[in-house]
Amino acid sequence: MFDARHVLNSLLQRSFRETRTDFSPMKAQKILFYTHGWHLATTGKPAIDRPFAVWPYGPVVPDLYNALKQYGSGPILDYVTAPGDDRPYVVNPDFHQFYQALDIAWEKYIGIPAVNLSAMTHEPDSPWDRAKRASLPFIPNEMIRDYFVRAAEQ
Repeated sequence: MFDARHVLNSLLQRSFRETRTDFSPMKAQKILFYTHGWHLATTGKPAIDRPFAVWPYGPVVPDLYNALKQYGSGPILDYVTAPGDDRPYVVNPDFHQFYQALDIAWEKYIGIPAVNLSAMTHEPDSPWDRAKRASLPFIPNEMIRDYFVRAAEQ
């Protein structure tokens, strides 16, 4: 399990390398969610150290939302850092299973507009939908894992 900021920075690193102009805070949250889901499905372990909250526009890591809200709906222009630390960390490239999950999520979802990714997280029986119907404030990792394991089998 990795610090959520480090995972987000790993996604940002790839976005910056590809000079993407569509990597907004909403898209970042959704790609983070899909990376976490595929990591759970392929390794059985969470990718990030924080839960995803059940927010109106889908799964969100609240402290990352606060770190990114300055960008509005525009592209994210810089890495996120921990309070009191100006160094942006990424996940060590030696963690191959993590980067395999990131690659799966990136290839499957990066070309989809953020609003569509948000709509996808709202589909019936999605982890967000199940947690919302159960009035849970956060989506349990077991729900996320089971959903992505089923997706991998299709």
